[in-house]
Amino acid sequence: MADIPLYDDAEDVPAPRTRTDVRFTSVAVKPYIDGRRVKLNFALTPFEERPSVDMDVTNAEGRQVASLSLIEAMDISFDFTVHLRGPEPRGEHVMHLVLFYLESDEPGAARQVVDEHHLSFFPAPEAAA
Repeated sequence: MADIPLYDDAEDVPAPRTRTDVRFTSVAVKPYIDGRRVKLNFALTPFEERPSVDMDVTNAEGRQVASLSLIEAMDISFDFTVHLRGPEPRGEHVMHLVLFYLESDEPGAARQVVDEHHLSFFPAPEAAA
């Protein structure tokens, strides 16, 4: 298989980071027109060890209406469609992302949280207007 260069110069290649230096580099959420789904995009810094990400969405009443778990990411850029549960979503929602590593491979192992991100949004595009 031929190598396809992704960078013009080898010096432009981002260096992988250790656990404590891995971060979200961007997070965006965009509601679909139906008001029941949102598009989640996020990117991470390059990493040496594969991190995990947990995401949850709470509605205006503070109830969890969506969740997602990404176990040991293999890439640095992600796009997901998140479906919002329950009755018709209304009001401000909050998306919470946690970037973490497990401290061991044992069941129930503690998490080493390295970054978190909160993002507020309105499920229906016209609701924010």
